[in-house]
Formats: sequence, C-alpha cells, structure tokens
Amino acid sequence: MMTTETLYSLGWRQGSVFGAQLSVGFWGWDHKARSLKEGVAVGDTWIIATQDCNLFRARVNDNAPKVELRQVLKDSPPDKWGIRARKLLVDDEHGHYIVDDKPSAFISPRALAEGVGVERLYSLRPDRVLALKTWLGNRYSRPAVPDNLVPLATAIAQAVGNENRRAIGVNVRDVLMEFSPSDDPRRFTLVAVITDTADAGAVREWLADAVLEIPQELGTPSSIRALRADEVTFAFVESAYAADLSQLSWGDDGSVIGAL
Repeated sequence: MMTTETLYSLGWRQGSVFGAQLSVGFWGWDHKARSLKEGVAVGDTWIIATQDCNLFRARVNDNAPKVELRQVLKDSPPDKWGIRARKLLVDDEHGHYIVDDKPSAFISPRALAEGVGVERLYSLRPDRVLALKTWLGNRYSRPAVPDNLVPLATAIAQAVGNENRRAIGVNVRDVLMEFSPSDDPRRFTLVAVITDTADAGAVREWLADAVLEIPQELGTPSSIRALRADEVTFAFVESAYAADLSQLSWGDDGSVIGAL
C-alpha cells in the first residue's frame, strides 16, 4: 500500500541543515589526455534547497533523487549576509554559508526519511529562509551592474569597504545601492542593513562619512539610510546592488567588468 507520509510531514523544510557524508560528481577537462575528466566533491554538511511545496509532495518511499541540496561550508565565513552575492551566510550563529559555484547534490526522499547516516542539525528561522529563497532566485536572474555604472559602483564599494571603518562596519550586514535612471546628474541611494542591536544613527554617520570619498563627478547621494532587516522591503532588495568589492567581476587584465 502506498504511503501518504511525506518529507514535509516528517519536518523537513527548505532551509533544513543536516550532516551526512555525501559526494557530488562533476566533469572537467583533462588537457593532457584531451578528454573529459570526472571529479568528485565531498561534503559533510548540507542544506535543502528544494521548495516546501515539493517536499509536501515528496513521499517517503520514493527513491528517486528529487531533493536538491547545497553544500554548507564553515571555514572563513563571509561577514555579510550576501543576499545578492556569490556567498550567502545562511546562519551566523554556526558560521554556515553556501557558495554559488559549488555543485548541487540530489538525494531521494527515502534516503532522508530512513535517517541512516543523516544527522538533523537545525532549520533556518523564517527570515533566513526568505533570504535563502531570494539568493537562490538571484542565482538565475541576478542583473549585472550596467557598464556605465561600474565606475560609480566601484567607488562606492571601495569607500564603504575602507579598512579604517571596520570597527563600526561589523554592525552592518549589507550595504545596498540603488541608482537613478538618469545620468544627468547621476544620483544614488545607499541603505545599510544593520544588526538588531546597532545604533542606526551612528551607522548612518559612518555611511555618510564614506560617501565623502566618492568623486562627485561620478554621482551624488539622494538618500543615506540605516535600516534593520524588517524595515527593508524586498522590492528594494530586488532593485538594488550590493556595495561589496568581493561581488565585482574582474577581467583577466584586472579591470572591473560588472557586479555579480
């Protein structure tokens, strides 16, 4: 008799983190042999990327590889959330993060349901699940900074990433920038997404001080704000770019070619 029990009914969710020794196969190029070469990546911590609606339909006796996983890393975690970045900090308490160019793995509902070799660790809280959903969506539809905005975006990223400002910068999860559609004159908005315990006024002053380093011929600020996560709309997140040098694409000759 077919069971109606599903992964969702067992408590598995998008954003559930678990421990298991899993390997992922991928293909590269063997230059010497001039042929395809198979490689294997091994990980011990994983997060479920599959949406809850699919987990709700994933019957526990199904042995097909239907559940998408992303490898969770622990060493050298990013110090920003990174919703629009190559790296997403999924849980700051554990220092866990995922990286966009790591190969995905797939596992069957039955393998998760049986639980042999699988250790449930925790599930992300709702706000971090929303960040995960946004990040996963951006992997396939994130826009690059247009070429005409690269000089201004680079100048802003350099200003807010100044080493001398890191003392207060630890209270900032992300700095987001939004640009006016017109370049006559070019205007931009900066929003610092701050921690719950941060002094919003102090962070805003920190950001305003950073803006002084940006050449006025590149652009001038129309708004500078410091907001907590629940004050930032996702409409703004979707239209904004992250002011982070680590998210800029660099050409082979060292030139900036756009934002990731």
